[in-house]
Amino acid sequence: MIYINDIPSFRDPESHEEIVDDRIEKIELINGNTIQDYGHCYTGDTIALTCIFKSKYYSRLMDLWGNREKVSFTDQSGNVFTDMRLVIRRIKYVEKFPEYLILTFELWRV
Repeated sequence: MIYINDIPSFRDPESHEEIVDDRIEKIELINGNTIQDYGHCYTGDTIALTCIFKSKYYSRLMDLWGNREKVSFTDQSGNVFTDMRLVIRRIKYVEKFPEYLILTFELWRV
């Protein structure tokens, strides 16, 4: 189970992926390569999830997203991340179970 602020998911996420913002680039030259490296930009990291929530939380989640409020995120291990921006990508109701919805979203560090 995860939490967005105090909103619990129904169970552990279907998928959970952390995308790091590593600002390194290989530049091809005529006689070889060189590297341009600005390092890891922690505030550019993104957490991408697909998770089931009870539909009674729909309006609260939409408000957090629509109002661009910063949220806290608690992952399945109990780690808490604060000052995250919720970015909803997809909403789908669970077939035959309209009281649940599948939310695909990202959490950005800002």
